[in-house]
Amino acid sequence: MTAEMSKASQLLHGGRIHTLDPAHPEVEAIAIGGGRILALGALPDVMQWSGRGTRMIDLQGRMVMPGLIDFHIHLFSGAIGRLFELRLPPGCPFAAILDLVGSAAAKPDARPWIIAGPFSRVAEAGMRDLTALRQLDGVSNGHPVVLTHLSGHARFANSRALELAGIGAATPDPPHGEIVRDARTGQPTGYLLEAASTLVRQAIPALTADEEVAAARHGVALLNRFGITGFLDAMASPEMMRAFKTLDDASGLDAWAGFCLPAVANIVGSAWPDPLIDRRADLCGRHMRADFGKIFLDGVPSLRTAAMIDPYAPAGAGEAAPERGETLLCLDELTAGIAAFDRRGMSVKVHAIGDRAIQMMLDAVERVRRLSGTRGTAHQLSHGNYIRAEDIARLSRLNVIADLNPPLWFPSATNLVHERAVGPARFARAWPIRDIVRSGALAATGTDWPAVAEEPDPWVSLSGIVTRRDASGRHPGACGPDQALDLKAALPLYTRNPARAMGLGAETGMLAPGHSADLVVLDRDLFAIPGEEIAATRVLATLFEGRVVHGEI
Repeated sequence: MTAEMSKASQLLHGGRIHTLDPAHPEVEAIAIGGGRILALGALPDVMQWSGRGTRMIDLQGRMVMPGLIDFHIHLFSGAIGRLFELRLPPGCPFAAILDLVGSAAAKPDARPWIIAGPFSRVAEAGMRDLTALRQLDGVSNGHPVVLTHLSGHARFANSRALELAGIGAATPDPPHGEIVRDARTGQPTGYLLEAASTLVRQAIPALTADEEVAAARHGVALLNRFGITGFLDAMASPEMMRAFKTLDDASGLDAWAGFCLPAVANIVGSAWPDPLIDRRADLCGRHMRADFGKIFLDGVPSLRTAAMIDPYAPAGAGEAAPERGETLLCLDELTAGIAAFDRRGMSVKVHAIGDRAIQMMLDAVERVRRLSGTRGTAHQLSHGNYIRAEDIARLSRLNVIADLNPPLWFPSATNLVHERAVGPARFARAWPIRDIVRSGALAATGTDWPAVAEEPDPWVSLSGIVTRRDASGRHPGACGPDQALDLKAALPLYTRNPARAMGLGAETGMLAPGHSADLVVLDRDLFAIPGEEIAATRVLATLFEGRVVHGEI
């Protein structure tokens, strides 16, 4: 290699460059060449890498930091929703949903199936008798219509969709699901909980291969707009991975991509067979990793399906024995599921929200560790909202990653529902992020978009981690303010920690020589503003492997 070939193509200086490298947290300049970071440090030292073709970029005081990594997202399904489904405004009441569906169904170019969402508790109240079903049928213009709940754990289908899914009065509830029925007639109301919602999801026709690639491309571009250069899709399908591989093979995948393979059907309805899991590398391009599994262990608090140790708060007057939710697997089944991934060296993401499910997840990992005789692959406690203090202490010892999401650590409409479900005392202990980080456990976070989060916006999430307040001001107060982190402790949750958890610690997650040149230029210095203002951060430019993939510099 000649001296000129090793010179930088770009040299950034004149700003606040935060590396997230503990050894060199802030530097004056950074040199980039061949998609990699060549050097960083004091400007005179880095200038040695400049040459005739080097583009000198004066940051004019702006902040630079590593590209962010969303450690838990449903990018493909979210992008499909943006491109091919009807988006409902947040908090949309049922009457307004009927108007929107009616307008969509009346269009000459309407898709055969009308899929809309998300709906929330505001619309949910009337879905447990036949009135809402008849109203939805009345505006559907013959189309099958499916509405998706904000959590992704429930759907509301019209009569045509129920018919095509084979759901009728005689259809039994699937394990771990409920077909909600009219109390008088026994007919399905259209409201489908947990595994029952999968019955209608599986009846929806597949997209074309071109549409799937378009969704993958749209999703990555959306992430780049928010400064995200890596992601872990929490529930992958072979079709999804083929779409991303097509993009990657055409040099169009502008992010590091990880995929979790569901291997236990329960509420997801289908699972990857062992032979396909063993050939997962065949579905991966250069920027893709599929060394992750997914297991659902419980549901969500808003539907009272998260598995809790103590009962939920009474849902209505006169309720004698409030439910506690259920685990979707017994301890032996969960242990076997985790062990199967562990033997392959795969990190399994276990959805566990309630404290009883969290406890069982850790019990299962402890069994696996005893059986293997090693600390083994780091597995992931996904969500972990209501983890108890005694279980926080087990995370680091068992080599379990705290996968913290969605961003519900500040007041919101969703959290009002959660607080009513679990009660104020238990809700006050939710999301003990500070205790988890201080315990020494590896913690990473994500948006879980499109579940709950309106956008895959990490800056709103980060602001909430630092303040535990709603930066928009719509919801006053704070959620567990004693669990707030300072910014220095919070930033690794979106950068070097998820990179390490995805096996990408030598590639990305911090700015260091030899690493991929994945970085963002921001419109503000996060360290110089109040935490509430972090939520409004705008990404001026995103670079992936040294290429500008969003904005300009």
